[in-house]
Amino acid sequence: MGESGFDRFTAYLRSGLLAPARTPETVIDKLNGAINEGLRAPEMQASIAKLGFETRGLTAREFGAKLDEEARSWEAAVNESGVKLD
Repeated sequence: MGESGFDRFTAYLRSGLLAPARTPETVIDKLNGAINEGLRAPEMQASIAKLGFETRGLTAREFGAKLDEEARSWEAAVNESGVKLD
């Protein structure tokens, strides 16, 4: 990002699963638990590490907060750049 003129901005690659709006929280929690359990498996950790990535195993709320934070960062970058839609 620094080469593009955004010295104070850091971009991250994030991966996660999203569910449709109004999915019951009990379903979200069950899916989140199963996914995080799979991510903790040694075989999965080894595969992910080979790609140069790491896992965080966030809760649904934590992941949502990260997405919100990144949206605010991108909004600030767009506003700072002066880019306008035609």
